[in-house]
Amino acid sequence: MRALTLVIMILAFLVGGTCAGILFKNIENRMGTDGDSEKTEEVYRLVDNAQKEIEKLKKQGIDVTKVEDPQIQESLELIESTPPKWKVDYAGKLGILAAVFALVMLVVAFMKKALVTKLSLVVVAVSVLLWISTPDIEAGTFSGANPKSIATIALVGLIVASACAFMSYKLHLKKLQATS
Repeated sequence: MRALTLVIMILAFLVGGTCAGILFKNIENRMGTDGDSEKTEEVYRLVDNAQKEIEKLKKQGIDVTKVEDPQIQESLELIESTPPKWKVDYAGKLGILAAVFALVMLVVAFMKKALVTKLSLVVVAVSVLLWISTPDIEAGTFSGANPKSIATIALVGLIVASACAFMSYKLHLKKLQATS
């Protein structure tokens, strides 16, 4: 039975860990920055300028949702379609962290150490944080899958891997008690 849980753990890790690990690249593709930090900063400079422009118009008493000006509508669309900067910055890093913790958990599960129970909880917690912090970016022309969908697959895969690692250790303890 322990062998079955280890096999399921490995398969779930391969799916969940891969999705978590590649999430940062997917977010970069969706943002259109391709990993270039200068492009990312430029996008957020444009968003800041658009927000300042909209705030000026609101202070003047103009209802920006009813204005027919294409520049204002473009600014509103830019603000709406761009995820918060903290989500873009932290989602990729959390994905890599989740994949690394899951790999360590996998190794510790094969070593039959008690640390696997704590690591499985850490992997679940980091996976949930990853899912929460991942931005839901609208599809572009060449953007691939939605980052939130990839984070959901990673969440499910890593939770299954954590549960299997936990159960593997508990089955090992049960076997030790039975032989004693």
